[in-house]
Amino acid sequence: MAGKGGAMSVHGRRVSRRDFLKAAGTAGLASAGAAALPSCGGLTTGVRAGAADSLRRLAAKKGLVIGSAFSPAAFRKDPQYGEILAREFNGLVAENAMKLEALQRVRGQFDFGRAEEIMGFARAHDMKVRAVPLVWHEALPDWARGRTFPRQEALDILREHIITVMRHFRGRIFAWDVLNEALSDKGPGLREEGPWFHSIGPDYVERVYHMAHEADPDAALFYNEFGMDGMSDKADRCYRWIKDLLARGVPIHGLGLQYHVQADAHPAAADVARNIRRFNDLGLTVHITELDVWLKKGAGPADFERQAAVYREIFETALAAPKCPAVFLWGFTDRYSWVPGISNGTYDQGLIFDREYRPKPAYEAIAAALR
Repeated sequence: MAGKGGAMSVHGRRVSRRDFLKAAGTAGLASAGAAALPSCGGLTTGVRAGAADSLRRLAAKKGLVIGSAFSPAAFRKDPQYGEILAREFNGLVAENAMKLEALQRVRGQFDFGRAEEIMGFARAHDMKVRAVPLVWHEALPDWARGRTFPRQEALDILREHIITVMRHFRGRIFAWDVLNEALSDKGPGLREEGPWFHSIGPDYVERVYHMAHEADPDAALFYNEFGMDGMSDKADRCYRWIKDLLARGVPIHGLGLQYHVQADAHPAAADVARNIRRFNDLGLTVHITELDVWLKKGAGPADFERQAAVYREIFETALAAPKCPAVFLWGFTDRYSWVPGISNGTYDQGLIFDREYRPKPAYEAIAAALR
C-alpha cells in the first residue's frame, strides 16, 4: 500500500502527501496541463473509445456513476476535453472551482461563475455532480489563510458559507463532501492545521455537519479522506471516529476514499473490500472520490499494464461492494493531470488517456471490469 498517512515515494524517500503539497506549493493543487513530459505513445491498447461502448454506457448498465474532476480552464481552451468528458463519464466533480478559495475570494462575496460552468456542462450532458469540500484546512482565500478567529466569528463564517453554498446548489448536487482531511496523519486526534480547529476546537466537525443538514435536509453528506483506502492505522482511526460521531447523532451519510496511489505501491484489493464493507456496515455509502494511479517518469509497457491492473481491481472491488455506487477519477487525461506538479516531476501518466487523448491500457481495463 502507499503507506500509513498516504505516504508516497520520491527519489527513494517515503514522504506524506501533505509533504508533497507543501513541496509543490499552491501550483500543485491546480492542473499541470503545461507539463512537457512524453505521452505513452505506442503503448495504447489499440481500443478506440467511442460512444457505443463508452465507459459511461457500460457503467450505467451496472448502476455505477463513473466520474472525473473537471477543469473549467481546460474546457474553455480545448474542445476535445469536453467532448471526451461528456462521452466517457456520467459524473463530474470540480477540481478546484467549488472550494472556499474559489467561491469566496472576498469575505462575504460569493462568486459562483466557474462553478456554474461545471453545473451547466453537467446539466447539458446528464451528469451527476459531487461537490468538493465545504470545509477544509487548505484552499483558503487570503482573508482566512493563517488566521485564528474568535470562536463565534469562526462558527459564523462557516455557517454563512455552508448555508449560502448549499442553498445555491440545492437539488443539483449528487453528494456533498462537507469536510475534507480532518484526521491527523501523525497519530490520534484531528489535524490541527488551519483556522477552523484553532478557532473553534474539535467540535467544529459535528457543527459543520449539523449546519449542512440544516441547509439541505435531503442532501447526502460525506466525509472525504486520503491515505486510508485499504486497512491501515489511519483507516482504523477513521472508522472508530465516524462510528462515534454517528452514535452522537451527527448526520454523516457517506465516506469518500480518495485513492491516490502508485502503480507499484497500493492497497491489496482484499483490504480495500474489507475497508469499504465495514463502513457500509455502519450504514454509510462509500465513494471512490479522487482515483489516479501514478507511474514513475520514464515508465515502460510493463508499467502501463501494471497500472491497468490496479484500475481494473478498484472498479471490480467497487462493483462487488454492498454500497459503493460511484468511482470518480481525479481527471482523465495526462494532458491536465496534477501528478507531475505535485510530485515535482517524479511521477506522471496517472490517468486513463494520454496527452493526445489516446486511451491507455487502463481504459480497456476499466471497460473490461464494467462489461
